[in-house]
Amino acid sequence: MIFTKIQTAPAFMTILTAENLHKSYSLNSEKDTTVLQHVSLQVERGEFLAVVGPSGAGKSTLLHILGTLDKPDTGRVEFTWEDKKYPYNSMSSKDLEELRNKHIGFIFQFHHLLPEFTALENVMMPALIARESMKSAATKAKELMDIVGMSHRTEHKPSELSGGEQQRIAIARALINKPSVLLADEPTGNLDSANTDAILNLLHTIRTSRSLTMIIATHSTDVASAAQRVITMRDGRIV
Repeated sequence: MIFTKIQTAPAFMTILTAENLHKSYSLNSEKDTTVLQHVSLQVERGEFLAVVGPSGAGKSTLLHILGTLDKPDTGRVEFTWEDKKYPYNSMSSKDLEELRNKHIGFIFQFHHLLPEFTALENVMMPALIARESMKSAATKAKELMDIVGMSHRTEHKPSELSGGEQQRIAIARALINKPSVLLADEPTGNLDSANTDAILNLLHTIRTSRSLTMIIATHSTDVASAAQRVITMRDGRIV
């Protein structure tokens, strides 16, 4: 697999800051389960960060909070872009949705493609939500499907695609609004070794060609060894 660490110029700005994040969930009226505690980190623009740790360590919850999909019980997160700061705690749900749609791309272990739409329509969806025209969204989606090697599958539904193909479509969807940050939660966890290598190489190529900030939660030693920085989580903490 060609997936090597790239040495880049020193980062020149912090794009994400998290301070003292705590998060607990209540299940079936039982005692709260703490999934994050005292978590603080900074992510630099253009950085490739891997978050590793066993299942239940809090990796997914951390990514969801950094990506505005979830809120911490306490603590703060701030996104910075072009000298403008976006403090999550003081932003409305509508403003957070706009920030997420414009600046943050997501790739999940399970692709979450909409089964009733074609591959092309799935890729177009975030652009349409951002109020782009159908023509513009379709043009961008076709270009991205070509980049991820799926131009021959535009009219296929997710159920007609393999696991690796579905994940390629999910990557194209995550990129259509040209995000500043790409968050990937176990993006290869549901794939065989051949598709894992292909997806990792694709992500590597996309990140370097677009100078993306990328944060991946992973069990993969290949991903972790290629990252510029690795943090390890255990029992809801960075250790």
